[in-house]
Amino acid sequence: MTRSIGLVLSGGGARGAYEVGALLWVAEHLPDLLPRIRVITGTSVGAVNAAYLASRGLTPDSIFDLASIWRGLVIDELVGIDRAGLKDLLAAGTKRLIGRQVKSPAVGLLRVDGIARLVAENADWRGLRKVVMRGRFDAVGFAATDIATGRTHFFVDHASRITPRWGRGDDAPVPIRANLGPAHVLASAAIPLLFPPVEVGGRWYMDGGVRYNTPLGPALGMGADALFIVSVRAVEEAQLSAPTGEFSGFGQIVGKVLDSVFLDRIGFDLDRLERINDMISAIGHAGGEALVEGVRGSLAALGRPRYRHVGVAHVRPRSDLGALAATHLVEAQAHRPFGFARVLRALFQDDAGTTGDGASFLLFDGGYADTLIEAGRRDAEQRKAELAAL
Repeated sequence: MTRSIGLVLSGGGARGAYEVGALLWVAEHLPDLLPRIRVITGTSVGAVNAAYLASRGLTPDSIFDLASIWRGLVIDELVGIDRAGLKDLLAAGTKRLIGRQVKSPAVGLLRVDGIARLVAENADWRGLRKVVMRGRFDAVGFAATDIATGRTHFFVDHASRITPRWGRGDDAPVPIRANLGPAHVLASAAIPLLFPPVEVGGRWYMDGGVRYNTPLGPALGMGADALFIVSVRAVEEAQLSAPTGEFSGFGQIVGKVLDSVFLDRIGFDLDRLERINDMISAIGHAGGEALVEGVRGSLAALGRPRYRHVGVAHVRPRSDLGALAATHLVEAQAHRPFGFARVLRALFQDDAGTTGDGASFLLFDGGYADTLIEAGRRDAEQRKAELAAL
């Protein structure tokens, strides 16, 4: 039986171009895999990519077009310091200091009207509803963090009339049926403090990566039997560096805060998934398929999922995307005027120009995007056996 594949795209700001590169390799070398992707979930920039691709049917051409959009980005057209927002924040803070009650302005430190316009104008929002209703996809969904409760809300358009459920406890995402639109994507991608929060249905949201950066569970809960995951953090980024005795500076603190926003629990989730796969295999070897079905029936009677073996292909960076951002900033400044990117370099790089964690999340520039697209393409090729086995 042909397995239904879930495409899971993680959050990571400007690092999202890497996801497009991984998909680009699939479009070029394994295009028959794309029609088997029946569920798409995403967080933050993963939601941005997911919305565009799902709305256009996840065809090879849609991936090629999305890569062109990323390569054409001009940072100063998308992101900048929100001076008016800063003024409003300072004014509100001052009034509170003297005891006045004022409403907090829903602003961030950065203006992102260019990003909002890009999201609204490029995805085919009517098409997104149609591809679900007409059966191209079983479900499409985006994770966002509800500011009032801190819970993850998962906006989902599902082919079934029944709202899907998955997981238990306070950590489980809350499913919310929705006709997905730009507001849901922008809510998923509202990086705390930097980007303004977004109101959806009378509630205020910030970036879904705060609690749920790589939404595996919803993809499985909405029917996927196998997972194609693209995340944007390299294993090497977590390794310890040699102590220097020097303070790295405020920019490095901000960079690590951003890094923590997109801190991924995917290692834990994949380990648990592997344990379930091993358990199902062991039960099958011990008592055959009849015993496996008996265990599944008992679990279902207890209100648990009917666990199944889930194939996984996970593409993630083999190189440090922060270091690539630092290199790009140095090279770009040497060749052309670079307004907001100059701010990024001043904030996030040390004297040696070797660190760029924070910059890598905000460097929405076509040159950097092209570097990440090629990195994603190379890393997907390294996972071609896993991808072909889905």
